Amino acid sequence: MKIRLDTKKIYLAMAEKGLTATEIARNGGVSQQAVSNALNGNRVGRVKVVPAICQALGVSAKDIVIIED
Repeated sequence: MKIRLDTKKIYLAMAEKGLTATEIARNGGVSQQAVSNALNGNRVGRVKVVPAICQALGVSAKDIVIIED
């Protein structure tokens, strides 16, 4: 099982809210590099990254997480 983020949805929500990866990281208490890695599809990284993104964008994890077999 592989977990990845729906980056298209995330980038769209970021644009709508006028947020950057740095602002998401700061608000969520995670590093900017962790958010950047997740958004670039390199890896989701720490478990805290998804909740930080969800909180900043006002979305749920099921809206942005894709689970592949």
